[in-house]
Amino acid sequence: MALLDGALTMEARGVNQRKPLGILIALLIVGAAVGLAVKVASRTKLSTDDASIDAEVIHVASAVGGRIIELPIHENELIHRGDLLLRIDPVPYQTNVAAAEAQLALSRATLESKRRLVSAQRSNAEIASEQTRRAQTNLELSMRTEERLKPLTAKGYVPKQQLDQAGVATQNATSSLTEAKEQETAAHHLVDDVAAAEAAVRAAAAALTNARRALEDTEVRAPHEGRIVGLSVSTGEMVIPSQSLFTLINTEEWFVSANFREIDLKRVKQGDCVTVYSMIDRHAPMKGIVDSIGFGVLSEDRINVPRSVPYVEPSLNWVRVAQRFPVRIHLQEPPEQLVRIGASAIAEVDHGTACR
Repeated sequence: MALLDGALTMEARGVNQRKPLGILIALLIVGAAVGLAVKVASRTKLSTDDASIDAEVIHVASAVGGRIIELPIHENELIHRGDLLLRIDPVPYQTNVAAAEAQLALSRATLESKRRLVSAQRSNAEIASEQTRRAQTNLELSMRTEERLKPLTAKGYVPKQQLDQAGVATQNATSSLTEAKEQETAAHHLVDDVAAAEAAVRAAAAALTNARRALEDTEVRAPHEGRIVGLSVSTGEMVIPSQSLFTLINTEEWFVSANFREIDLKRVKQGDCVTVYSMIDRHAPMKGIVDSIGFGVLSEDRINVPRSVPYVEPSLNWVRVAQRFPVRIHLQEPPEQLVRIGASAIAEVDHGTACR
């Protein structure tokens, strides 16, 4: 009986010793299965941690030069569309507007005077033409009178003196017609036009438009809602036209530039849903939509030289690293605290919390 109890005790001890081993084997099997599942999932689900948050930026500059007299903004301040960013001293440009208005008024007055002068010149030309017509009529009348008196004088019905007077009248009428034609030609040549005066008015009007536009440009306003960065100027500083003064980050739209391997690009399509995690808070998913896929990146192996034949490297690396291309992802209403230009991000295409 004692022997039987001892055998049972030994068997129980063996079973107890085998239990931890079985548990360990089971845990190893489960771990391997989980690892395999993770590996398969990583191969089937496309993602990258080579991504960064981006936005459009505006390099703010004044279209006109001058002294900054007002700068009601601060670094990192949130600016709304239409807010005043800076004001240039408007006095010189107000003076230019006044001068342009005076020049336009003078040009218009000159045009009116020119029109009256041209009207008078045209009237003189019409009078000269009428005098030519009268001289032509007088000449024709004198010639008919002379022709009618010639047979009468030959028959003695009319004295020769009367015929001579008719001849003199014809000569005088001929001279008068010649003078009238010359005066008519001169009068028509003297008729001017108002084209130059009208052009002067248009030029003055254009100059006034430019002056008014320059005056408006002394106020620089925000074209978008955004954040001020890179502010390093102050009131009193002289600036030149188109001089970049600071940067406005357009916060109305945010993007993610995610770099994917070229072998994975076939799995990315425009319009795909993307779950994005900002490294600012990796537990807050953001939804994005694939906007476009990059079509070109610089290659270190390519040498641009001015030759007519291509340059080929004499050696080839045995290990070929897949090139990465940027995929532009448009974020859909991201939380303000999660987006900053240059912030690191993770992008998961067609899966993740935001795409469920």
